[in-house]
Amino acid sequence: MSATNEAVETAWRIHAEIGGWTTRVDAKASFALTLESAATAGIIALASDDHVLAQLDGWAARSLLWLGTALILLGGFFAMLVVIPRLRASKVKAEAPNNFIYFGHLMHREANELTNALKQTDILPALSRQLIVMSEIAWKKHRHVQLSFVLFGLGSLVVFLAGVAG
Repeated sequence: MSATNEAVETAWRIHAEIGGWTTRVDAKASFALTLESAATAGIIALASDDHVLAQLDGWAARSLLWLGTALILLGGFFAMLVVIPRLRASKVKAEAPNNFIYFGHLMHREANELTNALKQTDILPALSRQLIVMSEIAWKKHRHVQLSFVLFGLGSLVVFLAGVAG
């Protein structure tokens, strides 16, 4: 096997691994969003009628409740950022002539032209560019899910402190 063929095979394995990491981080974000949604629903329920969070006394306890709730909601926002599709719509048409791995690029190509490009073009440069873009997206997703969990934890702690202080 030539060095180029080996490099292409390695690049495809990396591509598959990044795809796997992206799938797993999306699942983690879905879990985080479930936690944050349940916590928000719980706070709303406990802040109504004669429940514990409805009985908070003083501005300090109420401020803690609002701060904690805001942190949990902000965590939910970061979880949603993870699962929102990244189509890069403003860039793909201009990038399409030199790329043919991402479906966003392919939709701007003609079948005959794509066939010729696949036959005549070394795939490694396009695959390498795609790996970099996928890695940037995966990195952002992981950072966002990390922030989501941290904000959820902090928000939950602050809401708990509001309940204790109230």
